Amino acid sequence: MTPSARLAAAASVLDSIAQGRQPAEAVLKTWGTENRYAGSKDRRAVADRVYRVLRARGRLVWAMGGREDGRALVIGSLSLIDGLSLEEIEALHSGDGYGPKPLSKQERARITTTTGELPGWVAAGLPEFVMEDFKATFGDRWAAEAQALMVPRAPIDLRVNTAKATVAEVEAELREA
Repeated sequence: MTPSARLAAAASVLDSIAQGRQPAEAVLKTWGTENRYAGSKDRRAVADRVYRVLRARGRLVWAMGGREDGRALVIGSLSLIDGLSLEEIEALHSGDGYGPKPLSKQERARITTTTGELPGWVAAGLPEFVMEDFKATFGDRWAAEAQALMVPRAPIDLRVNTAKATVAEVEAELREA
C-alpha cells in the first residue's frame, strides 16, 4: 500500500468506528481480514494512525471546524500531529490509485487556519467543559497534569502461553527484566 492508500484506509476505519457498532480494535481486525492485500506493515500503519487520531479526536474535530468524519480527522492529524505542511498534505491527497481525493477549498482553508495558537483546552487535549474544573483542581499545574494524560502510544497487550508458563511467572520475569 502507498502512504496515501494507508490514509484512505484509516479514514474508512474511523468512519466505521464512528458508527459505534464495534470497538476500534474489532473494526481494525475486521478491516485487516477483509483486506488481505494489506501487509503487516500496512495494518500496523493504519492502526497507528487510527489510534493516534482517536487519542487527539477533540483537538482534531476543533481544528477541522467541527467535522467528525474520518477524512477530516485524518487530514487534521497530518497537520496537527505530524506537522506536515499544506503542500505535503496535498501530495498525499492527489486522488491517484487508492489514495484519498484531492483536498477541497474548505479543507485547505482549515489546514492553514489551524496552524496558529490553539485554545488552552484544545492544546491540552481536554473537553472544553472540563477546563474550568481542571484548572480549579490543579491550579498552575493544570498544563503539566494535562500533558501527563497525553499518552503518545496505546499500551501493549501481552499474551501468555499457559502451556509454557503461568501469568504470575511471566509478570515476575518482566519485573526482573
